[in-house]
Amino acid sequence: MDDTTVLVALQGLVCSTRCSLHNLVHKGGLVGEELGQPEYRRLMQDLRRQIADGHLPIGRPIPSTASLGQQYGVSSTVVRRAVSELRAEGLLYGHPGKGVFVKAKPAEAVDERQVIERLAAGLNEVAAKVDSLQAVDSETLEAVRREIAELRAVVGVLQTQLIELYGRVGQPYPKEAAPLRDDSSSEQRRRAAGA
Repeated sequence: MDDTTVLVALQGLVCSTRCSLHNLVHKGGLVGEELGQPEYRRLMQDLRRQIADGHLPIGRPIPSTASLGQQYGVSSTVVRRAVSELRAEGLLYGHPGKGVFVKAKPAEAVDERQVIERLAAGLNEVAAKVDSLQAVDSETLEAVRREIAELRAVVGVLQTQLIELYGRVGQPYPKEAAPLRDDSSSEQRRRAAGA
C-alpha cells in the first residue's frame, strides 16, 4: 500500500467519524461525558437543554413519542422512560388524550422540588411531634383515670362514713348533698370503710 492510499483511507475515516459524531450530537444531544450514558438519559439531557433554552416553552407540548423516537433514533420505550423521568423531576406534565406539556424550566423545577422536600421534612417533623404527644397524652390520660378512680373510692368511703355519722346522731342524711352517692357502689364503700 502506498502513502497516497493510506492518506485517502485516513481522510475517509476522519470524514466518516465526523459525520457520525455530527449525527449523534444533532439526533441525541450528545456531548462529552454523555456518550457513555444510557439512551434515555441522553434524551432527557437534550430535552432539558431545549426547555432551559426556551426551544420548548412552558405550557407548550413536547413532540409525540413517535416523533421523538424518530428524531433521536431511539425506541418508544426509551422515549417513555425519558419523559417519565422528566415528569418526576417536575419539568413535564401529562394531559390525558392531549399530550405531554412543559411545566417548568430545570432551575424552577429544582427550586420547586427543594421547597417540596423542605415541606415534606417539616411535615414529617410535625407528625413525629404529634405522635409523641399522643403517646404522652394517652399515658397521662391513663394516670389521670387511675387517680380519679382512687379519689372516687376515697370520696365513697368518706360519704359512707358521713352517712353513718348522720345515722348515729339521729339526723337524716341530706341526699342532695351527696351527688357522688351511687347505690350500686354503696356496698363497696361500706366494705372499704370497714362497716
